[in-house]
Amino acid sequence: MSVSITSLPYGDRSRNLFIDSMIKSAAVLNRFRLVDGVKAKVNVPIFDAALQFGNDLCVFDPTSTASIAEKEMTVSTYKWSFLNCKNALESTYRGLLLKKGQHNPETMDAEFKDWVFDYFAKLASAHALELASSELAVELNADTTVLDVVIPAITSTTILDSMELGYSGMNPVMLSAVYGDADRDFKPAFFMGTVAMQAYQIAIAEKYTTSPQGIVEGNIPPYYGMEVVHFPSLRAGQFIIASPQNIVMLTDDYNDVKAIDMKYEAELSSDKIWGQFKLGFSYLKGDEIVYAQIA
Repeated sequence: MSVSITSLPYGDRSRNLFIDSMIKSAAVLNRFRLVDGVKAKVNVPIFDAALQFGNDLCVFDPTSTASIAEKEMTVSTYKWSFLNCKNALESTYRGLLLKKGQHNPETMDAEFKDWVFDYFAKLASAHALELASSELAVELNADTTVLDVVIPAITSTTILDSMELGYSGMNPVMLSAVYGDADRDFKPAFFMGTVAMQAYQIAIAEKYTTSPQGIVEGNIPPYYGMEVVHFPSLRAGQFIIASPQNIVMLTDDYNDVKAIDMKYEAELSSDKIWGQFKLGFSYLKGDEIVYAQIA
């Protein structure tokens, strides 16, 4: 909800946490592992271990192993700015809020400023979604450890067979997480773009053979025991199966209240509104990701 600043000293508008608001607007981003405090690049640790047993209680036999691998991940800087010129606003808008003198910042429409803040934050979340899909796609295509699966063009008649191909391509570690075996971890999920998600909903609704309730409610039920998650910026001919915690979102300051800000320039009779933040996307283990795409 917007906060009116008409009765507050100029510049005292209550700020939301920008990155947090952006992630909430793009709900799928909230599922990823967050790595905070990244200024340009960082080595993210990946833990591994193997347990070896012996049978002589009087011998210390240190054959078990544990290791820390590191994967370098990067962020990029994104900045936007907007100049809200009073003269341009007056020439196109006749609202009663434009009632102060020419040298007063209160001449600017407070409602318009609030709308600019909130709308630009939503646009930034849309950009973050596009960035997530494009960066992940580039890395997945280049990674030879990723479990690649070739699928036909996605339609409502092929989507379930395609998802079965992806499910069949999962490795034992991923299956253990689905089944809840000893090597359990966060359960993998299907991440699907809008076209694939729509095809899945149509196809799964047809499975309700005794009742149309699935069509009426528009349910998105799990498939093969895994959640189906809408990842709208994935292109039409692909989907991903991975544990959400295996996908990483990186930023420099998650709680940065200055990531979106404004000030009034008296000599320009204008508001300067801007935002800047760092963002990047990657993953930990490529061999625990199924990347399904058309040939």
